[in-house]
Amino acid sequence: MLLKSYLFALLFSLARSSSEIYGKYLSGFTFASLDKMGKQMCVRECQSYPGRCKSVNYNRVHLSCDLNTESATDKPEAILDREGSTYIEILTSGNSPICGNIQCSNKEKCVVTKSGSSCILQGCNMPRVKNAEFDGGLLMSWESMQCKTGYRYKTSLTCTERGLDKNATEFKCYKEVDGWTLIYRGQSGGTDSDYLSFISNGKSDETNKNVNDEYCTSITKSPLCTTNYRTSLIDRWQSLGNFKVNVSLYKNGTKVAEVVFNGTGTSQVSWFSPSKILSSSWSDVLSHQTYKYFSLEGHVNTGFWRNFQIWKNYGGCGATDLFWMSLSYAEPGKLCTQEQTSTKQYFYCPATTHCIFDQGEVADVMTVSIKMT
Repeated sequence: MLLKSYLFALLFSLARSSSEIYGKYLSGFTFASLDKMGKQMCVRECQSYPGRCKSVNYNRVHLSCDLNTESATDKPEAILDREGSTYIEILTSGNSPICGNIQCSNKEKCVVTKSGSSCILQGCNMPRVKNAEFDGGLLMSWESMQCKTGYRYKTSLTCTERGLDKNATEFKCYKEVDGWTLIYRGQSGGTDSDYLSFISNGKSDETNKNVNDEYCTSITKSPLCTTNYRTSLIDRWQSLGNFKVNVSLYKNGTKVAEVVFNGTGTSQVSWFSPSKILSSSWSDVLSHQTYKYFSLEGHVNTGFWRNFQIWKNYGGCGATDLFWMSLSYAEPGKLCTQEQTSTKQYFYCPATTHCIFDQGEVADVMTVSIKMT
């Protein structure tokens, strides 16, 4: 009997604590979307967040409920038409029918227990995430992780009342420039093969806090970066869907050459192929061109290698040695004279077409980036 009296009083209070506008909804201020509930339950959900929820959008067709941080009173320009929707504003005068005179913060939800109402901190405990706006601690319920400016995530992560909507380790922030997501960067010097670094799975510098992104994702060479920068997106290559791949060379922070490929349906190595060319800064890098080498691995032998190699003809380091680009390493007595430094160098043709290798110049940074299509 007492329970029935309480429910009747609660419903009567709800009727007096909100106002409705049919065929309308508030756009742009939803912090939580719930489903499979009635209108009064939707209102009660909002009233259980007295420090945060000011209105709801209830859809009587889909039985869905949007909780809003703003109201039409404060944001009249955000009220729009939508068939089947009812906008309900939660009146703030007087005590909350759920919480009484309890004042909860915008990080808390009011919960009714046998001993009365109390404010419970709502959120999900998060690990530290490199380059995320929220780097460890409590992520509020119905909020999503965001990356810092200049970075973007590929898989979203939201804290719901049931906890995180997926494993926290799936959320990663990737460096992004002009809509392209950086997946690999190398710079001249050292003796490591960019081909082997690129295809060697397991390295995830986007999560490695010992790798300084300020220097290791830069288009300018830096002595403060001592490793190739590689992300785990390369490990997921064949599950990325439809995407393009951009290989760019930089000299003193300026792009001096690029080739764009279609990465859809390729492997970690097969995308670097004439048949996948979409565009290039060299007008004669075309799918029907004749090449001596067009290969990610390139020409490899004892004491030397040429990776990411686009070469038209071998001519004994003479006038018929024609190329576009080559990431080269050679010990003394191997390959051509300019390559015999026992360190990695990024050679490119500065012309708009192929040129003699002797006329090539040396870039200092190479990047590989992707863009989803």
